[in-house]
Amino acid sequence: MNALAIDSSSSAITFAAVNGGRAASNTQGVSSAHGSPAVNEQGASTASAQGTSTAILTLDIDMHQSEKLLEGMESVLSHCGLQAADLDFTALCAGPGTFTGLRLAFSALKALNLAYGIPTYAIPTLEVIAYPYRQWCGAVIPVLDAKKQSFYTAVYRSGELNCGPFDCPAADILKHTDPEEEILAAGADAAFFAEQARALSPERRITTFLPCKSGTDGILSGSSAHAGITVLSLLEAAAQKFIKKEKPLEEYEGPFYIRKSEAELSLAEKTGKNA
Repeated sequence: MNALAIDSSSSAITFAAVNGGRAASNTQGVSSAHGSPAVNEQGASTASAQGTSTAILTLDIDMHQSEKLLEGMESVLSHCGLQAADLDFTALCAGPGTFTGLRLAFSALKALNLAYGIPTYAIPTLEVIAYPYRQWCGAVIPVLDAKKQSFYTAVYRSGELNCGPFDCPAADILKHTDPEEEILAAGADAAFFAEQARALSPERRITTFLPCKSGTDGILSGSSAHAGITVLSLLEAAAQKFIKKEKPLEEYEGPFYIRKSEAELSLAEKTGKNA
């Protein structure tokens, strides 16, 4: 299968493309030794094995995502020897996440759907974060820092959503877990959540999974270090939906937001009504 995925749920936007070996258009790409990753001049990690090539590009550029969106898509596709018309499906994180970032990805992939009829699969961000830990015996808690002393989070058990999603402080999410249960906190902000949770309940068993960094002064931020895992999980989860012929994103569907935007909250405050 040939696919493109975009995770724009945080300040670090990540693109991933995979060429599954099916005949593709005649595009100039970069090949690497089988099973050996390479890093190109634009920062896209590429690898190939058994006729499959994958490229991942993370840009931790905060408010400048719109400036690099098309360039990022073109970069990973090119490094896999693909053009947009070669894609079998595309995938994106549906939210929660940054308001602008989510809208950018939706707009870009809907444009590909309109131009080439390529189905898009929108998968909830928290589900994508929890996806690699489906065999964890306890509770998996994917977390995104929602600011204002709150987290976007949910509770997954055995790969299934048990409760949530929530926009709540750490204390509230702990109420949805058993005191004897071992918790796995996942995501770029897992360590921050775990720190707060342990301060509230020191006796709780809370494990975090984060990619290794070079200490506190490492060059990778938490969101950047975690981005590759998330976007590959997004690709795999979407591939399963494609194989099972599940219903893709409809034209009228948009991002999933747990919290109202600042503009909506401001309007509600001015009018005295719910936005």
